[in-house]
Amino acid sequence: MNFYKARCWIAGIIITLLVIGAISYISLQKSVKINVDGRTIKVKTFAKTVDDLIKNQNINLKQEDVVIPELESDLKDNMNIQVKRAFPVKILCDGKQKTINSQPDTVESLLVKAGILLGQYDKVEPELSCVVRAPRNIEVTRVKQEVTEELKAIPYKTITKKDSSMEVGQKKILQQGQDGQEKIITTSLIENGKVVSEETKVLIVKEPKAKIVLEGTIKVATRAGVDFNYTKKVRMLASAYTHTGGLTARGTRPRVGVVAVDPNVIPLGTRLYIDGYGFAKAEDTGGSIKGDKIDLFLPTMQQTRNFGRRWVTVYVLK
Repeated sequence: MNFYKARCWIAGIIITLLVIGAISYISLQKSVKINVDGRTIKVKTFAKTVDDLIKNQNINLKQEDVVIPELESDLKDNMNIQVKRAFPVKILCDGKQKTINSQPDTVESLLVKAGILLGQYDKVEPELSCVVRAPRNIEVTRVKQEVTEELKAIPYKTITKKDSSMEVGQKKILQQGQDGQEKIITTSLIENGKVVSEETKVLIVKEPKAKIVLEGTIKVATRAGVDFNYTKKVRMLASAYTHTGGLTARGTRPRVGVVAVDPNVIPLGTRLYIDGYGFAKAEDTGGSIKGDKIDLFLPTMQQTRNFGRRWVTVYVLK
């Protein structure tokens, strides 16, 4: 009887231990959901931490992948675990392509992670504040400004002025010329090593100084060994007249050296030299003396007949 009781007592202890063990086993096991790569994995596990569970499930993680909650977190029953995979971002810069894996982040932060420094004028597409949430390309255009300066001479001009106090052919430098100077400033906009635009500005550093040359206008002719200055010479049809008993248009007596002219062509009082006649003065007019005609006074009627009509060169004296 005592033996039977002992056996029952031992059996009771064993059953109790088994029940306690079963309860302990069940309490240590956890039900967990893992969301990864677009699917949900339901598991029962005795793992202690999130990291242990991820490893047990052979889920490979990259450095940039994010697990929520963190890998060091204690695993709890009914816990939801999310694995956020990093995605590739291609960065095109300086003629090279660099790929980094990242979680959603701004373009600016991604460039920093890639170790890319931006210059003052560099352009980025998309803009720096844009948040990248999926695989895409980021393009960096290197932009710089180059300023060049060039000094260039401004050639002086030569100004010619007529001078009635000098003879034709005579020249005199009134003022020496001097080149000026200008500064040409060119601003070039360069994108990825290529010039895309240029802006040029010209600054006058020194104004040029014109050269001034005086040229004589007095014409000189020599007749019968006599030099005389004249302002112009014209071809005229000459005739001759003699005493009529009257006075000239200027109230003087006709004499050798007095000629009749058209005042609209040669003003009265003008001194002349006429080839084949000599020095003369325009003091008279005539009804038929118009335009390029001139009438020369000769002492006798016979001389006027002998003279007839002929073309002569008339010099208008200074």
